[in-house]
Amino acid sequence: MANILVNNCRAYNQNTDIAKRYIRLEEATKMFNKPEDELMAYASAAGAIIRLVRTTLISVGKLEEYMKHLYKVPGSGKYVEKKFVRIGEGSITYSIGHHRFIEMARAAGAVYKIGDSQGGTVLINLEIFDEYMEQFREEPVPMKHPLWKEDK
Repeated sequence: MANILVNNCRAYNQNTDIAKRYIRLEEATKMFNKPEDELMAYASAAGAIIRLVRTTLISVGKLEEYMKHLYKVPGSGKYVEKKFVRIGEGSITYSIGHHRFIEMARAAGAVYKIGDSQGGTVLINLEIFDEYMEQFREEPVPMKHPLWKEDK
C-alpha cells in the first residue's frame, strides 16, 4: 500500500501518528512528564538541544537514548524510571550479549533472584550495574591530526 503525499501543511499537523525527530520544550514536558528545568538538564547532558533564533528544539532520539532507563507506560504515554530490568532487556539496553551481561551483573553484585529456582525471576539493578560499568571507561586519546587548531 502506497502513502499518498499531500502538499497541504494542515494534513501534516493533523496526523498525530507521525514520529517527530525534534520537538519543542512544551511538547517534551508532556511527553516525558518531567518539569521544564529537569528536562532541560537531561537534554543538555544528552546534547539534544538545538537553539534557533526564537525556538529551542529537543532531539527526541538523543534524549530517549540518554534516558534509557525510563519506561513508557503504554496506556498513558507517561515515562517511569526503571530501577530493575530483566536480562534480555538489559542486554539490549547496553548492547551486550546475554551471557556477558549476566557475567558482568554477577560481578557487580546487581543480581536479584525472586521466587523459586526454577520459575523465579531474575532482575538486575541498573544503578549498581552503571557504577560497575564506569570502571571500564577509557581516558580520551588526543588526535594525531586535529580537525581544527586553537588560537593561542
